[in-house]
Amino acid sequence: MTEAGTTPVTARVAFGTKQLLADMRPLFKAERARARALSATSRWDWDGLPGREAAAKRAQWAMYRAHLRETGELADTLDVLVAFGVRAELAARGWDQEWPPLPAQARNPGRWPGTRDGGWPERVTVRLPAALVNQVLSACWHTSEDAIGKLRDWRDEHPDMLPTKPFRYPHDDAALAEYEQLAAQVTPAGHIWRAAVMRGVAAEPPA
Repeated sequence: MTEAGTTPVTARVAFGTKQLLADMRPLFKAERARARALSATSRWDWDGLPGREAAAKRAQWAMYRAHLRETGELADTLDVLVAFGVRAELAARGWDQEWPPLPAQARNPGRWPGTRDGGWPERVTVRLPAALVNQVLSACWHTSEDAIGKLRDWRDEHPDMLPTKPFRYPHDDAALAEYEQLAAQVTPAGHIWRAAVMRGVAAEPPA
């Protein structure tokens, strides 16, 4: 997948979220109709133009439509709505910036230490710009890296403890408190995807 392409991501969300998103289908349909009408206005209409001019006008329209989508002025698909939610979530966290590259260890299959994604029964899958996905992954990793390393040390020091089910296994209250403190400092990408979906659900329809 190239930076210019898209990447599928899956958000684990609360029960009822998928129905809320399904109820937004009329909004997406209306937004697509609005975009078609806008593209036919004199500023963007390429009907009847010579081939080169028509191609240039179509390219200009595509860039303008992308701008409307990124700024939240056009929400014509679920993918677009969630992508806007991702950008808003990054901005709210102060993470809308360039980040160092994602290291290979962060791309390995499996969850990062401290990740807990239980209690979210529904899944919503969307396709997001690859560059945006990489920005989220890098932000999450580089803001969580120190805590992840300490959690790995914790596991080496407490190999017989499973903090997800302390009531069934030998445990030490102080050690578990340390684990919880470190785990709270880890932000898995799933947190961002879920927050982005909920921002989309709560968003005001474009004017």
